[in-house]
Amino acid sequence: MTEDQLNAIAAAFKDLLRLIQGADPRDRAELYSRIGLRMTYQPGQETLKAEVVSDDFGRVYNVCPRGDLNPHAR
Repeated sequence: MTEDQLNAIAAAFKDLLRLIQGADPRDRAELYSRIGLRMTYQPGQETLKAEVVSDDFGRVYNVCPRGDLNPHAR
């Protein structure tokens, strides 16, 4: 990727974050649910664990783009 492409993606994320921050809490909850965002607050440690759980991501790692040409896949 070029630096211009990376800058464009970063700017889009910033705009998206601003939009989400200003959204109605119910809309935010729906969005988080649809993308599989799970957040767990740990009060003793005062930490928040955030993870995205999605079957879509799992499929990506199950396919090697090199196929049989990858000697480590055998």
